[in-house]
Amino acid sequence: MVDLIKTLAENAAKIQFNDLPPDVVEFSKLCILDSIGVLVAGFDSLGCRTAVELAKEWGGKPESTILRYGVKAPCPAAAFANSIFARALDFDSAARPGLHLNASTIPTAFAVGEMLGSSGKEVITSIAVGEDLALRINRTTNYGITYGGFDPTGICGVFATATVAGKLLESNEEEMHNALGIAFNRAAGSFQNNVDGCLAIRYVQGFTASSGIISAILAKKGVTGPVNVLEGVYGYYNLFSRGKYDRSAVLEKLGKEFLAPRYTIFKRWPSCGATLSPIDGALELKEEYKISAEDVNEVVVIVGPYAYNLAGQPFKDAADPKVKSQFNVQYGVANVLVRGRPKLEHYTEKYIFDAKIQNFLPKVKVVEDKSIDTEFKAEVHVKLKSGKIYRKLCGPPKGHPENPITREDVIVKFHGCVGFSSKPLFDTTIKDILEKVLNLEKVDNIKEIISLLYE
Repeated sequence: MVDLIKTLAENAAKIQFNDLPPDVVEFSKLCILDSIGVLVAGFDSLGCRTAVELAKEWGGKPESTILRYGVKAPCPAAAFANSIFARALDFDSAARPGLHLNASTIPTAFAVGEMLGSSGKEVITSIAVGEDLALRINRTTNYGITYGGFDPTGICGVFATATVAGKLLESNEEEMHNALGIAFNRAAGSFQNNVDGCLAIRYVQGFTASSGIISAILAKKGVTGPVNVLEGVYGYYNLFSRGKYDRSAVLEKLGKEFLAPRYTIFKRWPSCGATLSPIDGALELKEEYKISAEDVNEVVVIVGPYAYNLAGQPFKDAADPKVKSQFNVQYGVANVLVRGRPKLEHYTEKYIFDAKIQNFLPKVKVVEDKSIDTEFKAEVHVKLKSGKIYRKLCGPPKGHPENPITREDVIVKFHGCVGFSSKPLFDTTIKDILEKVLNLEKVDNIKEIISLLYE
C-alpha cells in the first residue's frame, strides 16, 4: 500500500491557482490580512526582539525582511522571527484542534515569496494547499485532541510550511514528498509551554516556519526523506495517534475541497482558543443582566478536559504573566466580568496586576467535566451576593466556522490591531495594505506588500 503522504504530495505539487474555488481565495486573503494585523500589534512583545537580534548575530544572505524592524536576513531566519511576532499576542487564527497554521504559513509564504519574487496568486495557492494538506493529516487522528500533550502546531504545522515553501519553490512531486519527509523529522512541541505560560509557545511557531523552509530547500537540493511518513511503522500516525486514523478522510475530496475555511477560527479576543467560549458566555451574562463585578459572590466555569488541562488551572505566578493570562480561563472570565469586552491592553502587566482583577480572581472557579468532548463548549454560572444565579451554556465562539465572522469583522479587527501597535502604521499605509491584500490575486510581486511593512 502506498503511503498517504505520496498522494498528498502529488496533489500539492500539481494544484494551481485556477484550481482554487473563489471562496478559498477570499478566505486565504482574509487570513493574510488577519495575520498582518496581529503581527503588527505583537512585533515588539517580550521575546520578539531576541529573535531579531539572533538573526542579526547570525548574519548571512539578505533574502527576506524581518517585518517592522527593517532588517534583512536569510529566508528561514526572517520567517522564524515573523512567525513569533504573529503568535506573540495569541490573537492569530487557529484550526481545530489547537493547530495554529496562519502564524507560520503566512510568514513562510512572505519570506519565501519575497526571496523569489512570487506573485499574489502563487502566495495564495501555496497557503491554501499547505494548510489543506496539514488539516487533512491533523483531522484524522484519534488520539484525542490534545495529541497526548504534543502541540499540533509544531507536530503537524511543519507539513503545512514545508508545502508552502515547496509550492513557491516549484517543487515537483518527488521533491514535495521529500520535503514532507524531512519536515517530519522536525515535528516537535509540547503543550507544557502553554500550561507553564512561557515564551517558548510563540517560538514553536517560529521553529515550524523555519523548519518547513529548510526542509523544502533541502529537498530541492536532492536530500531525501523517509518514504512512509504517515503510515510507516515509525510514521506520524503510529507515533502521534497510536496507529488510529481515518484513511478515507485524508483523501476525501482531495484537490476539490480545501479544508481551511471549514476548520479555521478567527479570534475575537486575544487569548487561547480554549478560553473563548467561557469568555463569550461571561460577556453575554454581564451584558444581558447588567452584572457589576461588585455584586458577584462566586463564578463557576465548567469546561471539558482539553480546556481544563490547557487553560483551567488557577491563575498564579508563571514564567511570563502576559503569556499565562492568554492561556487562562480564570483570568479571561474575571477580566470580562470586571472590565467588559476584552481588549489587547487587558493582557498587559498593568491590567493583569490591577487590584480589581487580583481581588476578583479568587471568586472564579474552573471545574472539569469529563463528559464535554470539545474545547468549544462550556457553562458559566454567576452567583450574585443577593443569591440570584445566572447561567449560560456556551457553544462555539464568534469566529468559529459554525458561528462565522464577516469580511468587515476581519477588517475592523485589523484596524484595532494596527492601532494598538507601539509603532502604528500611517493611514495611507493601512489603506494600501487593505487594497493590496484584498486584491492579492492582482499583485504581481509580494514585495509590494512586504515593502509596506518594512519598518
